[in-house]
Amino acid sequence: MTIFFIFTVGTVWGSFFGLVIDRFPDTSIIRPRSHCGQCGQTLIWRDLIPIVSQFISQAKCRYCGVKLTHWYSILEWLCGCLFVIGWLEKVDLTFCLICLASFLMVGFDLKNHAFPLWIWTISFLLLSFTSPYKSPIFFCILLAILTEFSSLKMGSGDWLYLALVSFSADFFQLTLCLFLASLGGLLYYALKIKQKKAEIPFLPFLFIGYLCSMRMMTIFSILD
Repeated sequence: MTIFFIFTVGTVWGSFFGLVIDRFPDTSIIRPRSHCGQCGQTLIWRDLIPIVSQFISQAKCRYCGVKLTHWYSILEWLCGCLFVIGWLEKVDLTFCLICLASFLMVGFDLKNHAFPLWIWTISFLLLSFTSPYKSPIFFCILLAILTEFSSLKMGSGDWLYLALVSFSADFFQLTLCLFLASLGGLLYYALKIKQKKAEIPFLPFLFIGYLCSMRMMTIFSILD
């Protein structure tokens, strides 16, 4: 029962994150009330239950029948699962905070190709209480500043994100993360032939690279 409660709390956070990604910075996250983006109908409580509402409605608006995107439910599932594994102490608080910040920043990158500096700032301040400062953090921030004055291939937001990752990763893990992300980005670019002129959001690949690098380091430590 406790795990179910923790999972539910996580899905509520995921639902709130979806609201922030969907509205910010164009509109307020407080007003107007949640509504269908197609017909404008205000949603009631039964339409806003994380995961359950979208499952019952078969990912459609109950009022106009428009198809809803599945990324809301995916985000709610991810936050719910993260809360559970954090509660069970399978991962530490630093990892959980990085993942929560990643969910938001990846969402913004996929939706608007934008980097939410305010989310990064809040996450950075919170992480400073859970983990000591390390040299890779300042190295990535320095590269982010240099990117603003030069034509580096990566954006400043990507380096700032790696600064957050550096709270739980050393230089080797950071390098591995960057390598895996670059490899994933290249494969994606090669497969998306019709969209080669479009800008590729890189934060999702950095987040996946971070998760893979952390998992690989765990495996390496077990083998040793």
